[in-house]
Amino acid sequence: MNKTIRHKRHIRENTTHFERKRTITGAAFLLPSAILIALFVIWPLFSVIQLSFFEWNGISPTKTFVGFNNFRTLTDLPGFWEMAGGTVVYAVGVTAFTIIIAFLVALSLDKRGKGRINRGLMRVMWFLPCLLSMAVVGILWRIMYNYNNGVINSVLKSIGLMPVNWLETYGVTRWAIIVASVWALTGMCVVIFLAGLQSIPTELHEAASIDGASYGQWLWHITLPMMAPSITINVLTTTITAFKMYELPLIVSNGLPGYHTRLLTQKIYDLGFESQDFGRGSALSVVLILVITLISLVQLFYLRKREDIY
Repeated sequence: MNKTIRHKRHIRENTTHFERKRTITGAAFLLPSAILIALFVIWPLFSVIQLSFFEWNGISPTKTFVGFNNFRTLTDLPGFWEMAGGTVVYAVGVTAFTIIIAFLVALSLDKRGKGRINRGLMRVMWFLPCLLSMAVVGILWRIMYNYNNGVINSVLKSIGLMPVNWLETYGVTRWAIIVASVWALTGMCVVIFLAGLQSIPTELHEAASIDGASYGQWLWHITLPMMAPSITINVLTTTITAFKMYELPLIVSNGLPGYHTRLLTQKIYDLGFESQDFGRGSALSVVLILVITLISLVQLFYLRKREDIY
């Protein structure tokens, strides 16, 4: 009896020691990342929040406390509501079209059997834009949108159509930067969707085929529910990326015409580094962070709820 008790105590002590050692090892591996996150994410975030309550030109050693005045005067900025609405339209458009196109591309690349294209080559081609910086993508699309000698207008002329002023026309320019952004972001979403498609058990497809299910029924009742985690990841990451986008829209259209394609991220830069109004620039940053956080939480709640259903 005593020998059994001592044996169990020895096993428990060894297990506790192993768990403690594993915890310490895990913490040691996480420490470098935690330090980097603290230095380059958490500390700058708190600094921006603190600075939003002060008036500061970025040079003076003194800062003037103004409370919420920086937030109250944001709507007095020229074109503020047009920029805010444009940012929302841009983010919604980029997210919707990126997710839809990426899902359709992933479905086509996941097909098996004879007559299909080389999936490996096509995956690489779709993913290539993700390897380019947004500045490079912006330059490429600005060249293609050029009114006089851009490739898009050259194609339109060759088929007898009139060229379009893609970069200075209300309504058209916003769609121009959305198309460029979708082109740049689709590849990563395709990769994630492909991973989700390939994780679906083939037994489900075989059972559906035996039961006589059509392709539409198979897609709606099997593929989409099983793809819920991949959809959640892509929707969240694409929405956040679209709201934070800065260099690509700036390089493609420079905010023209008027404030039509000028996003809030560009106004934050203008306030801080051109107008030396770091207080209002920080306040606008805080507002944008809160909007992104709120939208992300709503999306996460709804999408995770669908995951739980399926």
